[in-house]
Amino acid sequence: MSEDLSLNDVVMPKCFTRIAVIFDYKIDDLEEPLIEFLRKFCPIAFWKIVYDHNKPNYGQLVESISNLNKIFSRTEQPDIPISNYINCSFQELDVYPYSIIPTDDAPLFFLHQINVRDGTLLAFGMNHQFSDGRGFFTLIDRFSNWMRHKDDSKVIPFIFDRSLLKPATNVLYEHNEYTIQPPNYSYKELPAMDVIVKKFSKKELFDKLKIIATHVSFNDVLVAWLTQAISQIRQIPLDQTINVGMANDGRNELGIGLDYFGNCNFYFSLQFKMIDLLNKTVNELAEQINVEKKQRMTKDYMTSALAWIKQVSKPVHPGFKAFLGKDLAFTNWSRFPLYQFDFGQGPPRRVALPPSRWDGLILILPTETNAVEIYIGLKQDHADELRKRIEQL
Repeated sequence: MSEDLSLNDVVMPKCFTRIAVIFDYKIDDLEEPLIEFLRKFCPIAFWKIVYDHNKPNYGQLVESISNLNKIFSRTEQPDIPISNYINCSFQELDVYPYSIIPTDDAPLFFLHQINVRDGTLLAFGMNHQFSDGRGFFTLIDRFSNWMRHKDDSKVIPFIFDRSLLKPATNVLYEHNEYTIQPPNYSYKELPAMDVIVKKFSKKELFDKLKIIATHVSFNDVLVAWLTQAISQIRQIPLDQTINVGMANDGRNELGIGLDYFGNCNFYFSLQFKMIDLLNKTVNELAEQINVEKKQRMTKDYMTSALAWIKQVSKPVHPGFKAFLGKDLAFTNWSRFPLYQFDFGQGPPRRVALPPSRWDGLILILPTETNAVEIYIGLKQDHADELRKRIEQL
């Protein structure tokens, strides 16, 4: 059996989305229940992706039994307290059996269970071309619920029909979020980079930034504030335009249902003139973002994007050059149920990204409270300056 990836699957990065979930209680071995759950509710997790090098934006999910023994692994650390993992820097959480780039024989989904003296760390990963963040985190959430209740009837079935993502007949818009020009990195070695991790509640940040607009979202303000601050720190010339990629879930707009499993996140590229990032307030920039994102969060725009991908004959790349460039990319997971995962004795004490350093990418995660946790990756000197600005807010 086989199934074509959707047009939106194939333009996603060929990487693992990975997350560490840390519980302050012991969880029974999850190998057998995980395999049972996947067989019942997500059997394509055992499949593999096969590419045709003569078709640049094409891939197939192909039935396979070779990944059955690679999905689950475990490590025993009986002398280590869970507080080590709860309190350490995320850069110390090197706990994954697979690196960020999947190999040909890597599974589409994996779980590595680490049993420590008084708790459990679960390191999950999913191939990004298999599903987006909503699919990934919903799968984990439904697995944890099934583990508690052991009632198949309580598990909402996923929608696996990737043909639901239908392109429009014609390209209706200019899609600057995509390009067929491959990235051109001129450096011989990577510069030093760092990741700032900060927590903010909506009220705290709105008060600090003097936000008075009542219709803008927390995400609008975060994107406006960080785009302005980082672009100023990078000293982008006044005549330049900064492209900001924002990932948005299109399930509601496309009418395919929140239970669709696959990639339905669409990157929109918003453009800011550097002169505006110097002269406008964060409140004004947030209002601009709120208006422009709504213009793109429509069925017509998204199906036009799929039509654009379908008609090109070369590999598609992001139209925003965030890494070591002047642009930025934002991904917001704060509405996903990461702190609702519960394997019997309550939610996790901590959820964290894998250790890494990057530039120009901002990820927003939920916390145990109504605050969010922001991971901001920048070149070292830019990160140092942004830290000072945050402390002075």
